[in-house]
Amino acid sequence: MAVDTLARLFWERVERLGDRPAQLVKAGGAWTPVSWQALGDEVRELALGLIALGRQRGDAVALLSQSRAEWVRADFAIFSAGCVTIPIYPSYPASEIAYIVNDSGAKTIFVEDAGQLDKVLAATKEMRGLESVVLVQGVVP
Repeated sequence: MAVDTLARLFWERVERLGDRPAQLVKAGGAWTPVSWQALGDEVRELALGLIALGRQRGDAVALLSQSRAEWVRADFAIFSAGCVTIPIYPSYPASEIAYIVNDSGAKTIFVEDAGQLDKVLAATKEMRGLESVVLVQGVVP
């Protein structure tokens, strides 16, 4: 069977590979496998969260993070919800982040950590359409 979208390819892998490793994540100094099923469960929850926030098919969702396991999970969730990923380099200053968010029309942005959150919060007034921020790692101050 031909798979025509990344979302369908991802969910076909979750179904077919289940308990087999999909990712290795470093925890406590050791690499730990994450199964396709566990990855799928997390991606499903994130995608449903985007939908609950009002994101619809074709909406832009920004992703401000370095490459990491959670970036992949957020990306899978974004396209599983039918949205479009707008990647933003984590080295960009707040003004550039605001420009990209505004230009793309993103209403939601995933941010990697408190450092990236600080940049987004510093430019919040400039990001006219931004409605929600999802913090990947850390605690909201």
